[in-house]
Amino acid sequence: MASLYDLTIPFLTNALKAEQHLLEKAESFAAEKGITVDELLEARLAPDMWPLSQQIVISSLHATMCVLKITGTTPNKVDFGTASLENSKKFLSETLETLSKVKPEEINGQEAKIVKAQLGPNYEPEMTVLNYVTGYLQPNVYFHLAALYNILRTKGAAVGKKDYISTFIKLA
Repeated sequence: MASLYDLTIPFLTNALKAEQHLLEKAESFAAEKGITVDELLEARLAPDMWPLSQQIVISSLHATMCVLKITGTTPNKVDFGTASLENSKKFLSETLETLSKVKPEEINGQEAKIVKAQLGPNYEPEMTVLNYVTGYLQPNVYFHLAALYNILRTKGAAVGKKDYISTFIKLA
């Protein structure tokens, strides 16, 4: 059975590395098509959804908050401000650095700890860390990764399942 550490830090690391890879594909696609990367960073699936750049910010924020909620320690400060290309890359690299410093013993054994999860304005229900990870964190991170991927696809970028999933697969 996977440990709590296995369900969090490697998962978040893989998701953010997938986002780094997709961001590189976005840069290449923009250069190839003669458009600005900002056009892609500002693209949305629907008018009421966050743009591509914000998908990266939110995924990075989820990872940072996970470390804080489970370990009770404050991760390296990441300033989640304007999501330019440079800032998007910075958010990902800084968050990956934070994740790389988390040790299994800081995470494992915290499954029953009670934490809060933001489920909307003024609504933060309490749940166990295990439920937070499997019922809130993972679905949210997958959602924002899929949104980033889908935005690129709708803009015509040549990305496929391999670009989305390759960082998650560990071959025997």
